[in-house]
Amino acid sequence: MPSAFRRLALVACLLAFAVSCVQIVDSGGPSRRPAAEDDLTQADRAFAAGDYAAAAAAYRRHLAREPQSPRREPVLASAGLASERAGRWAEAVESYQALLRDYPGGQYASQAAPRLPDLLLLGARPDEALSWATRLLAQETDPARRAALSLSQGRAQYELSRFSEALDAFLQARRGQLTLAAAERGAAAALMQLDGATLYELIRRYGQNYPGPEASWHLARLAALSGDAVGFQRQADYFRQYFPAHPWTAKLAALGADPRSPEAQPPGLGYDPRPEPPLVPAASSTGLPALGPLSGLPARAVVAAVLPLTVDPNAKFGVNALAGLKLALAPLAPRVTVAAFDTEGDPGKTVKLIYEAAADPEVLAVVGPLTSREALAAAQTAQTAALPLVAVSPRLGLTQGRPFVFRIFFTPKHQAEAVARWAVKTKGLRRLGALCPDDQYGQAMLSFFRDEALRLGVEVTAVESYSSALKNWPEAVVRLTGGGSVRRASTAYQAPVPFEALFLPDSAPVVAQILPLMAYHDVTKMQYLGSALWLTDELPQSAGRYLEGAAVPDAFSKLSARPEATAFQAAYAQAERRPPDQFAAYGHDAGVALAKAFSAGAGGRNEVVRALKAAGPFQGATGPFSFGPDGEYQVEPAFLTVEGREYVLLSEPAEYH
Repeated sequence: MPSAFRRLALVACLLAFAVSCVQIVDSGGPSRRPAAEDDLTQADRAFAAGDYAAAAAAYRRHLAREPQSPRREPVLASAGLASERAGRWAEAVESYQALLRDYPGGQYASQAAPRLPDLLLLGARPDEALSWATRLLAQETDPARRAALSLSQGRAQYELSRFSEALDAFLQARRGQLTLAAAERGAAAALMQLDGATLYELIRRYGQNYPGPEASWHLARLAALSGDAVGFQRQADYFRQYFPAHPWTAKLAALGADPRSPEAQPPGLGYDPRPEPPLVPAASSTGLPALGPLSGLPARAVVAAVLPLTVDPNAKFGVNALAGLKLALAPLAPRVTVAAFDTEGDPGKTVKLIYEAAADPEVLAVVGPLTSREALAAAQTAQTAALPLVAVSPRLGLTQGRPFVFRIFFTPKHQAEAVARWAVKTKGLRRLGALCPDDQYGQAMLSFFRDEALRLGVEVTAVESYSSALKNWPEAVVRLTGGGSVRRASTAYQAPVPFEALFLPDSAPVVAQILPLMAYHDVTKMQYLGSALWLTDELPQSAGRYLEGAAVPDAFSKLSARPEATAFQAAYAQAERRPPDQFAAYGHDAGVALAKAFSAGAGGRNEVVRALKAAGPFQGATGPFSFGPDGEYQVEPAFLTVEGREYVLLSEPAEYH
C-alpha cells in the first residue's frame, strides 16, 4: 500500500507546516518562543526537502522547548513519521507511543498504532512487537488491517522461534490481497522449521489445500535430511501421486540426491522476518485530506462561508454546513481561516455578500449558499466577480457556463443517474421500468433515469405515471403489470413483465402503498430502485418484506465504514455535541476539496479553479468525489438495502466512472 504511505507522508507535511504557523503562547518567557517557532519552521522545510533526520530532530527540539505545546498531538505524529522515514526506529516508537499514551482517541492514533509492531521488530524488540500486534488484532474488524496485523504477529513469532504459531498467523495474513506475497514467504520459512508431528497435523487439517501439500513435501525433506531413504521414497511417491502438478515436484529428485543442495531448497531459505521499509500502514482514519506543503499560499487566505445562519427556516442546515467546513479546514489554521456571512435566506443580501467577499483579496473561495434562489444569485455573482464558489444546493444548472462555480450536493439528478448505473453496471440488467408521479419532480426523475440508461446502452422498456393528487397509482400498477393475479396464496409466482428492475422515485408513504399492489399483481421478485425520499425509518417497518435487495442511494450514509466517514462523524459529534447530517458532510467535503487545492499550490483564485478540477478524487465524508469539467459533483454514492425491518449498507461510495 505505498499510496497510503504517501498519503500519510503528505499529511505529515501539512501538519508540520500548520504547526509552524500557529502562534504559541509560551509560559517560559519571550526568549523561548521564537526558538520554538523556528524549530517548527525548520522541521517543515527539512521534511519537504526529504531530510527526515533533520526534520525529526527539529520536531523533538520543539517538544523539548514546549512540552505543553497546543500542537503537541500533530507534532508527535509528524515526529514519528519523520523518524520512521529516517530509519530511526527507536525514536519513531518513542514518538508514536507518546502520541498513543497522551491522545489515545486522537485523530492520529489509528495511523500510529498499526505501525508500532513492525517498528518494534525493526528495532529488535519482537516481544513488544508481538504484544502490540495481538492487542490491536483483538480490537480490529477491518479485514485488510487484520491481515496486516496478522503478518506483523507472524513475523514477531518467527523471530521468537515460535514457528507453529507464526505459521498460523501467516495463514491468516494470506487472506489480505496486499499481504499475500509477504505472508507466503513467511509461511514457507516457518514450514522449514517444523517437526514431523506438526507437519503430519497440518496434512490432516488442510489436506490438498495450502499448506497441506507443502507440509507433505517437507516430510519427505525431513526423511532425506535424516538419511531415511525408505521413508523419503515413500513420502516422495505419495507427493507425486497426489500433487503431480505442484511446482515442488521437480525438486524431489534433487532432494533425494542431496537434500542440502541449492536445487533441493524450497522457498523460505534465508528468510528475514523483519519488514522492509517503507512500512505498510493501516488506512488512515483521520478524515483529513491528503495534503502537501502549503508553499503556494499567501500569508493569509480566507474561505468565505455564505450561508443562511439565522432567520431563514434553512438556517439549521447552514449552521451544520459551516461547522463541517470549519472542521475540514482546522488543520490549516491560522494560515487559512473561515469567515462566516449570514445570508438570512435573502438572495439580495447574498449578492451583496458575494461582492463584499470578492473585494477582499485574501478571500480565495466561497462555500454556499443552500436554497435555490440564493444559490442561483450567488452563482451568477461569483462568476461575474471571478470568485470560486462551491455551492451546497440542489438547484439545477448552477454550474453550466460558469467555470468559477462548483457544486457539492447529491441532487435528484445524481440519484436517478446513480440507480440506473447501479442496475446496469453492477447488476448487469438490460430491461428497466419506471413508475413515477406525473408532477414536475417525477417526470424530471424519469427523464434523468431514462437518459442515463440510454447512455449505457439499455432500454427503459416500461413506463407508467400516476397523479399524486388523485392517488390513482392502483390503475398505474394494473397497466404496468398487466393486471393479472393467479398467486394469491403463494409468493413463489412471478408475473411476466417486460422489465427486470423498477424505478420508484416517490415519497416513502406512497411507495409503501404501491409495493403491496405490485405483489398483489404477482410481481413478487422485483429489483426495486429507489431515491433519497425512501430514506425514512418508517418505510422498512411498513414495507420491508417487499424491499429485500432494493437499492436506495444515500448522499451521506451513517452506516458507512469508510475511515473518512467514521472519523468525520466522530470528530463532528465531539465538536458539536450532535451527529452530523448531510449538510455538515457537504460543508466538510467542500473544505476537503479546497484544502487539497491549497496544498497543490493554489495561491490565487484562478489557481483554485484549476486545482479543484484537477486535484480529485477528494477523500471526503460523502465518498471519493471529484468535480467534472462543468464543476458538477461526481461520486458513486453509497447504496442501502433492506434486511428485515431496517436499512443496511449495500455498497460503499466509490469513484465516479
